[in-house]
Amino acid sequence: MTITINPDQLGNKPSSRIIEELKLLEKVAKNIIAGSKTIGDTKYTAVLVKGMPLSSKKFKASNTDVLFLLPPEYPRLPPIGCYLNYPWDTVGEGDHHFTRQSYYGAPFLSDEGWYWYCVGLGGGFNRDKWLNSWKPSNQAEKGHNLATLFVTARYAINTDD
Repeated sequence: MTITINPDQLGNKPSSRIIEELKLLEKVAKNIIAGSKTIGDTKYTAVLVKGMPLSSKKFKASNTDVLFLLPPEYPRLPPIGCYLNYPWDTVGEGDHHFTRQSYYGAPFLSDEGWYWYCVGLGGGFNRDKWLNSWKPSNQAEKGHNLATLFVTARYAINTDD
């Protein structure tokens, strides 16, 4: 497993919290790249997981890359869903989480080849429910973090639930 951090792209060294969470993520994902992405006036920490396996029962491709855009207030605020670089056709397949649109304030990146997937840790994206469902801790390994987000996304994307 490999974590690549692009400090030049981040503009400075990632926070110790992000570094701790990347180490946790490395336990459940491989080939992780951290950098930044500025959209409008907002600078996100971008965390890319290369080659997440996809279920052969649900997909024609064997893997996809997954992108999380961490807001400046992370970990107090979670990312709004995630992005995949695999634009599968879900019409009639019942996966209402993948719409090829972005909602709830998530940036629209389809023109860059990234397709938004609606996934979180409960409560949908109603701001009040969502903030009550997202439970980070002062200690990265004790609460919600990048690893719990990735595992949740991987499960949601690969199952028909």
